[in-house]
Amino acid sequence: MPGTPAPAQPASTQPGEAAAAPDAGLPTAPVEGADTGSWSEPGEATSRSGEGTSRNEHWRAARTVHGDRIGGDKIAGHKIELRFADKTMPLQELSPDLTEPVRYAFVNPDNWGDLSERFRAHRSTIVRGRAGQGKDACAIRLLSGEVETIYGLDPEVDVSRLADSIAEQAGTLGGAEGGIGFLLCQPVHAAKLRGFTLQNLEKALTDANARLVITLHSEVHPADDELHRYVLDLPAQPIDHKRIITSHLGWRCNDVVAAKLLDNPTVGELIAELGASEASCRSAADLAAIISLERDDDGAVNGFQVRARHRQHREQAFDLWFDGLRGAEERSFAVALAVLDGLPYEEVAAAARRLRRKLEHAQQLVLSTAQASGPELRIARQDRLQTPTARLLQTLRAADTDEQIRYAYGTVPVRTVHYQDPDYPTQVIERAWRGYQIQPTLLEWLGELIVAASEPVRIYAASTLGILARYSFDYLCTTVFHRWANSKDRRIREAVAYALREAAVDPQLAASAAAVVTSWYANRQQPRMQATAARAYGAGVGSLDPAATIDRLGRLATIDEFTVALAVGDALADLILQDPAGTAPMACTALLAWFTDGRRTRPAQLAFLILADSMVTWAPAEDGGPGTRWPTLLHLAQSVEALRGPLFALWQRAVAESILHEQAHAVLSGWAGLAEHDGEQLDVLLRLLRATVGLPVPDDRIRQILIRLAARWVEPETLIPLPRAHQAVMAQLAPGGN
Repeated sequence: MPGTPAPAQPASTQPGEAAAAPDAGLPTAPVEGADTGSWSEPGEATSRSGEGTSRNEHWRAARTVHGDRIGGDKIAGHKIELRFADKTMPLQELSPDLTEPVRYAFVNPDNWGDLSERFRAHRSTIVRGRAGQGKDACAIRLLSGEVETIYGLDPEVDVSRLADSIAEQAGTLGGAEGGIGFLLCQPVHAAKLRGFTLQNLEKALTDANARLVITLHSEVHPADDELHRYVLDLPAQPIDHKRIITSHLGWRCNDVVAAKLLDNPTVGELIAELGASEASCRSAADLAAIISLERDDDGAVNGFQVRARHRQHREQAFDLWFDGLRGAEERSFAVALAVLDGLPYEEVAAAARRLRRKLEHAQQLVLSTAQASGPELRIARQDRLQTPTARLLQTLRAADTDEQIRYAYGTVPVRTVHYQDPDYPTQVIERAWRGYQIQPTLLEWLGELIVAASEPVRIYAASTLGILARYSFDYLCTTVFHRWANSKDRRIREAVAYALREAAVDPQLAASAAAVVTSWYANRQQPRMQATAARAYGAGVGSLDPAATIDRLGRLATIDEFTVALAVGDALADLILQDPAGTAPMACTALLAWFTDGRRTRPAQLAFLILADSMVTWAPAEDGGPGTRWPTLLHLAQSVEALRGPLFALWQRAVAESILHEQAHAVLSGWAGLAEHDGEQLDVLLRLLRATVGLPVPDDRIRQILIRLAARWVEPETLIPLPRAHQAVMAQLAPGGN
């Protein structure tokens, strides 16, 4: 109905064509109902209100999760950026690898009471200590007692400019309940620190409800006397390593097992060996973590294994965590969360269950002795209530958050889950791909997610394919991309385009990805491959400027093939949404030229209607609410003068010509539906209709078409009538109107 966004249609979850390659089982496409419409029924292609904008927002979020720190906002979640002159620095929360051991197993130094009291006296603090003395952990402990969230600053940051940057973001930073903490470890420009620098920071940090801790080596001395009052020196006597190991074992194991371990002579030898070396506090904590992994419930420890693992570099903490995950349930959820990080819990859990079924090929047989007839073999049943979600998320170093996520139909509250460390998604994906021989299984699973009902799930899965392409580009091209590019299912073709977009971010792969797309683009015998190429160009593969991209899409529009025309429209939408004000006038001007070319008239009209229907803009509400939904082209026409002429002319041609006129009327009715309860939007729409008719020198035929269309908005069979839009149009265009 006009004014009501069409709900997403359920998609098949079973890809229907089996691969005739060694990697059998990789999906290609559902055979029936895969393509969206045809030239005999193009309506479905132009009834996807807001899909282009929603798709673009989900894609930007996926790229942010999977390592491409783009400038746009993530759909949900809190992002902080600090600006220094012309440079923007996005901040990340400290990794759980740093915060969790401090939270649960920190050992206070001897002067902790004095340190804590002096810390609370200022918003800025310098913690000094020798190398390996635990000054970073001490700083985190001090901050965590006063603030809720801690962000790490790049050591290259210029502290002298930090006050201005924090003051600029004071409103955003101060909005976080519980306060914000900044940790700057071993700054490169430590010599620039002066007392007046931290004095200037006091007001900015107070206004932002924030605190700053800088850690320095004990041999770095203050540059002036004013800096002394901000300095906290750790005691000269280092913390005993056994206290640290005892505390960490108590956290990582239960009290009974921890006591047994501390009584174990092998553990005593390991602690003594650590004390005899120039080991740091972090080394002691790492040793405790390794002991907890190499022990059994009776307190027995393999000393050889502990020593071997402890010699490994400390940055292998991720490997230790991932190797410590037990069973298919935890590992399946870990991989699913890496792919769908930041999406609703239900979507992640469903994907995890699907992956687990693929990884568990055999069902476990158990011997049951509870039967009166005697022992018998039975298939072990899995208890879905065995592992509470909270415990699973804690094991995976993940968290759940109540957030608002915007979909094509609007913004809704959801419970999302995400890794606490933003680097974990890409690390888990790489570990699963490179660390185990399950590549065909992962590709089959991702293929099923790509044809899922949820658009965000599809896009995040496509983004993951792009991450995998960075590791195994040729393997994915030969086993997946070339075949999927010719799929009958546009969702699978779209996934290939987006995956190549992700891979092309890597400078080493950009030229190869562009070459692959060019080969599809020029293949006249495979129009579906050409459609995939169109989507890839719209997504940015090939590093073409907008004018060159539009030119290539225009050449494809000479192919009067519905699949290609649909892809050209979606590609133009993707291109415009990357720079709406700059690209929309160029695209609409090109479309107007295509309209007059008989070879491109029908594809041009379909592409224009896709742009008019699939792109929406949410104008912010004065009360801070979700805002008002506008057609993007209509919203842009208010401020982008270069767009108005081409847009008015395109609507004039679309309304007047017989080609796709029913679809044009439906999309225009959708615009009227969005404006029905928004006076400002309705006024802008009326100005567009007046320009379309050609007032004050009207085209009577177009005027009559629009009057008849407006009359349909209030007919009895119209389930959602548009009386305000009808009345306004009739007042402007009907005989005797204003």
